[in-house]
Amino acid sequence: MFSKINVLGIVQDHILTLKNYRTNKLHYPDIFLFVFLPLAISLLFIYLDFSLNDGMVNALITSFSVFAALLFNLLLLVYGLTEKEVEKVSISNEKLSILREIHINVSFCILISVITNTILLTYFLKAKSCLLFNINVCSLQWILPLTTYYLSIQFLLTLFMILKRIYKLLAKDFKNRY
Repeated sequence: MFSKINVLGIVQDHILTLKNYRTNKLHYPDIFLFVFLPLAISLLFIYLDFSLNDGMVNALITSFSVFAALLFNLLLLVYGLTEKEVEKVSISNEKLSILREIHINVSFCILISVITNTILLTYFLKAKSCLLFNINVCSLQWILPLTTYYLSIQFLLTLFMILKRIYKLLAKDFKNRY
């Protein structure tokens, strides 16, 4: 029933792009960089009491919305480029691999944008009471900024990875052609 909206494959494929190209195995420094470092920074922000406010939430919602739209366009461009390259038949495995990883990472960034925007929109929901099913939800208010900071940092790191891969792809193309 939920197979049409199951996005776990995008997350799994994204994690698999964090590999060492020589050994083709997961690269643990990359796992640290993309999973644990954002968590540590987010926890530091919470500890230092960097709280979210209406202006920051509005700016983040706007930013992630714009990025999601731009990344959808980039996804279509990568698809078009892949189709064009496959038609040439002379595409190298390395180039096809980079295009595949860009596709995966862009999809992951779009997913993060949508999830982060959804979470940020809950910021404006104000509970009338702190008790929900005998749980003091007011004591859990740190979860929203922690999640927002974590996903925002992960989004930025993944954007840098996409930029690096596109740069590598184009630099190699320019070198071969000119």
